[in-house]
Amino acid sequence: MSRQEFTDEAEDRARTKAAAAQPRPDAAGDTRLALILAAERIFSAEGITSTSLRRINQAAGQRNESAIHYYFGSREGLVAAILELRTAPINEARTRMIRDARKRQGAKPLESRDIAEAIAGPLIDHLRAHLGETCYLRFQCMLWLDRPVWKNFVRDARASGLKQAQEALIESRSFLPEQLVRQRFGLALQMVTNALARIERVAEEAETLPDPALLDVEFVTLVDAVVAIFDAAPSPELVAAMRRTGEA
Repeated sequence: MSRQEFTDEAEDRARTKAAAAQPRPDAAGDTRLALILAAERIFSAEGITSTSLRRINQAAGQRNESAIHYYFGSREGLVAAILELRTAPINEARTRMIRDARKRQGAKPLESRDIAEAIAGPLIDHLRAHLGETCYLRFQCMLWLDRPVWKNFVRDARASGLKQAQEALIESRSFLPEQLVRQRFGLALQMVTNALARIERVAEEAETLPDPALLDVEFVTLVDAVVAIFDAAPSPELVAAMRRTGEA
């Protein structure tokens, strides 16, 4: 399927989802949600900056070309609304998982698997709950690639759970250079998001949803891979490379 064909199909699906949310005097919430869902879907296929706001208005079934500015103020305001809808509950789940893990560990640093599950688990739960319907993981990938927009949200409060997870990893890997631990954390997060984004797209395009048991294998394997990244001993090649940069 070509990029344009995929985009056209995405718009058709977004219009279908928005059909029940046509603007009425008492339907401001429905209109706002229709715009958020349409934006999430089109941003996930085309990128953030390259997508015209007019296309999102049309995909959401809005005749008023100023609807996005009315409800969100700007493109960045629309991105923030998507993050509030999707990322806020994911962040709450991560924060809770880190807190619970710290209670279990007491004064000891968290285990690698505790941190890996806090990173991946809430995203996996989101995908399970909305399989075949969501495009949030692909939206998140596009947001990372669009650096000018991403910079507006890099310190967003809805990422506090990730910050806590990263701090826990640094604490548990005090014997490694902090920059290396940060790099491994970023690599793990990107791997998780991209892997789940692939599953998300496959599920959306498939005629039938994937076997839940097979998905569970993929999900557990993904968490195992994150643990392996965290626990890997620095190779001689890595040590040599770090020495050249003055980090070792």
